[in-house]
Amino acid sequence: MSASIQTPSTSGTGSALGDALDLLNVLHEPTAVFNRINERPRVLIPWLVLGVFLIVLAILVQPYQSAAFEAFKATLTPEQVAKMGNRGAGGGAVGFVLYPVLVFIGVAAGAGLLWIGVSLTGTQARYKTLLSVLTYSCVTYVLFSIVAVLVLKVRGIQAITGFEDVRAPLGLDLLVPGAGLFAGTVLNGINLFSVWGVWLTGTGISTTHKTSRAASIAVAAAAFLIMLFIVSLPTLFAAMMIKQ
Repeated sequence: MSASIQTPSTSGTGSALGDALDLLNVLHEPTAVFNRINERPRVLIPWLVLGVFLIVLAILVQPYQSAAFEAFKATLTPEQVAKMGNRGAGGGAVGFVLYPVLVFIGVAAGAGLLWIGVSLTGTQARYKTLLSVLTYSCVTYVLFSIVAVLVLKVRGIQAITGFEDVRAPLGLDLLVPGAGLFAGTVLNGINLFSVWGVWLTGTGISTTHKTSRAASIAVAAAAFLIMLFIVSLPTLFAAMMIKQ
């Protein structure tokens, strides 16, 4: 019998607390959480909690990104460096705040892909419910990011010689150490945590839309792979600049 954290169903502060605690409950009792989402989709409170974690993680990663950016500039010609001006790898406080916003835009787009996928199965898809399911499933991405930061801390900034070194090899890129920046980023995105997230999302779709578990996981996996390719595209452009 699982010991889930009690999630008050009353309105006000108790409801907000329950929405936040379900980010933990979804990891060990997903069906119960998704049943609650089916009754009342939640997005704002869980995303605010996730956003705080994302900002903290972005601050912790920023020194490593700066070191990678300096290494990247060293590969450019003086003319290219001059055109870049004083732009750095980070955007300061504004950049840290914008990071979870950009991630949420990606999540909203991912929910749109889920809506299309669920509709193709012949089921009436509900976008807000799918967005809530995906938001809660994103807790696995935060767990992945925490582990990645720990790996960077163990390595140290002195180990950063390029953007590839900021990417902790926790996915399929571990099996292909010679993969380029773009391919390595895509392979890195396929890891135990993302597989867990796809399974959670599929479970959420199956629970809230009464579709088969296999079809729901297939929809979640397809949406994940499409979004992974899209969010990895900037590294393809960066790799092209490095080769110039």
